[in-house]
Amino acid sequence: MAAAPRMLCRRPLLGVLLCTCALSARATDWEASLDLRLINSDADRSYLNGGLGSVRFDRDDSPFELGRARFALTQALGQTWSAHLDASVWDDKDAHPLGVTEAYLLFRPYPREGLRLRVKAGAFYPPVSLENRVSGWESPYTLSYSAINSWLATEVRTVGAELQLDWLGSRTGHTFDLGLTAAVFGWNEQAGAVLAGAGFVVTDRQTPLGGRVGQPGDPPLYGVKPFLQIDGRAGTYAGVEARYLDRLVLRVLRYDNRADPAASDSVAGVTAWHTAFTSAGARFETQGGWTAIAQWLDGRTATDSDGYGAAWPFRSGFGLLSRRFGRHTLSARYDHFWIDAQGTDGDGMQSGHAVTAAYMFEVSNHWRVSLEWLRVISNSYNREDIYGLSPWATQTQVQLAVRYALGSQIR
Repeated sequence: MAAAPRMLCRRPLLGVLLCTCALSARATDWEASLDLRLINSDADRSYLNGGLGSVRFDRDDSPFELGRARFALTQALGQTWSAHLDASVWDDKDAHPLGVTEAYLLFRPYPREGLRLRVKAGAFYPPVSLENRVSGWESPYTLSYSAINSWLATEVRTVGAELQLDWLGSRTGHTFDLGLTAAVFGWNEQAGAVLAGAGFVVTDRQTPLGGRVGQPGDPPLYGVKPFLQIDGRAGTYAGVEARYLDRLVLRVLRYDNRADPAASDSVAGVTAWHTAFTSAGARFETQGGWTAIAQWLDGRTATDSDGYGAAWPFRSGFGLLSRRFGRHTLSARYDHFWIDAQGTDGDGMQSGHAVTAAYMFEVSNHWRVSLEWLRVISNSYNREDIYGLSPWATQTQVQLAVRYALGSQIR
């Protein structure tokens, strides 16, 4: 008889514990996906394999490749804080196949008097891309990103803190919103080394934090690690964004890692790269399912190894047109890119363009099939100087991707 009262007392406690666990589970959002590829590529050895191929996969890669295996977690911490983690397995071309691409805390209090504040702290992408707008910093239009966003995926990450202040005019009777962004960061002082060595590429592989690009011992990259802090100086960026009727987005940002190009790390055997750029772009969407994006980037990267200074001005732009109808999406993109060389005999000079056509079919909430054709035509000084090949190359890559996704918000 004594056990019965104890059981009755335990049941309410058990109910409270179960409710608490259920509330905690609902506060945790997660995603997991597996992306497998069937590849056909005639490209020279890829920049990931120690070559100068301008696309992710080359003619020596297997016809069956892993596109990405991804797991992401968002955990609410009270009413206004949340923690975010994004980790992926790409392939065996990095030092560690599993890596974290983003990990940060987000503070997002409730809007007051038409103003909304957001603060991020950790590692994340700067707000440059108008193309990579879905979870995992992926594009809903194509498998491969534009040359601009391929470079960001490869070499640029904010490891620091970012503040964004939005004026929500659309909630106070106006037709537009305005936003201001500012950030301070570190651990991005090798950004520019891949650009000067391999040039612009068109890819969808994101370099994990602590990851490398290229293979140790193989020119021109020798296994660059973009996310290093060398001189102890903090970088900054600031930008502005305008939204009109939630259809037109205009965005401008100025980025400067403020690295000392003469600073070096004798243990790692690397020097800092001073990289700064300005990005501007627009995205326009219609109610009929059309999306148009135009983006431009202009910058310069420089290093001063052993007093031998050199700089590489760079520029890129793209235009994308996409049409969504039901579960189908058709997209086409044109990229143009250019890199000059100052203080060298031409090392790192590159010019070229790329054309991409893609079709995506959302079979269900869990399954997606994508087909992409990509052609890159480029002139690279390093292609002739390092490998004795023709500086001109035309590289074509065709990918058929099958993606399966699960998650707390996927039904």
